[in-house]
Amino acid sequence: MTRVQLLGLAVLLGLFTGACGHGGSQNVGAGPRPPGAKDLPPPDAIPGAFTVRQKLTARSAHGGGSFEAVLQKRPGEVLLVGLTPYGSRAFVLRQTAGDVQFTSYLPRDLPFPPAYVLLDIHRVLDAWRGPGPAAGERAMVVAGERIVERWRDGRRVERTFTRVAPGPAGERAGEIKISYRGEGPAGLAAVVELENRRFGYSLTIESVSVH
Repeated sequence: MTRVQLLGLAVLLGLFTGACGHGGSQNVGAGPRPPGAKDLPPPDAIPGAFTVRQKLTARSAHGGGSFEAVLQKRPGEVLLVGLTPYGSRAFVLRQTAGDVQFTSYLPRDLPFPPAYVLLDIHRVLDAWRGPGPAAGERAMVVAGERIVERWRDGRRVERTFTRVAPGPAGERAGEIKISYRGEGPAGLAAVVELENRRFGYSLTIESVSVH
């Protein structure tokens, strides 16, 4: 894998996790405090057990591109393996109860705190109040955010997050909107569109079965 490809992957990961909101640096003193393990929902807030391969396409004012990853959920664990263009491991990110472990195989530091990846995974997949209605809307407040879900034909089609309590110091105001399309593997949506107006990036996640 060339240095250009490695740098490109790191930049894309930074877009994915909102690193552009921190000036693309691990030093986030001027930005919001990154989430720690205790700030994240527990692994089993994501229901079920599954393994899916995903293509992630990130966009922001600084550019965009795509990379692939494998996401695995098992009881008590969330595991994400980022892949290089050749299919080898770029990084491994694991969440267990009260702990986050990150191993990078890139020859340089990534430009973001890895917990932001897990935060986006939970925003997309968590089921705080169990199955939703066959159709309609429901709302809840979780960790200082008002979450509104819209359901159609027994499937969640949209979820938005709006702050109702002050967020981390330095975090910009803005809504996070997630849209779900199609029927994918393991009961997941085939395509997820995430727009994070707090950090100014959007993400498309396409999930397929692992064979």
